[in-house]
Amino acid sequence: MKIKVIGKAHREGTSKKTGAAYDFLQVHYTGPDRGVEGLAALALNLDPSLIPYADIKLNAEYEVDFGPRGYVVGFTPVKF
Repeated sequence: MKIKVIGKAHREGTSKKTGAAYDFLQVHYTGPDRGVEGLAALALNLDPSLIPYADIKLNAEYEVDFGPRGYVVGFTPVKF
């Protein structure tokens, strides 16, 4: 799936509820969604091992690949 990144965030810390550590990247984009006329505001959570946070460029297009369980397994810039 191809997306255009319009926002990004690095989420890292410790859960107040469970005490477990978390560390993930979040990218925001617009796209079609069930029950939405036009485009919906959507977000993907990425494992930081897929791409360094600083390398994610705003207003750039990326190819997103999903594994058999629905998790993101690939996040690469689209080359023109």
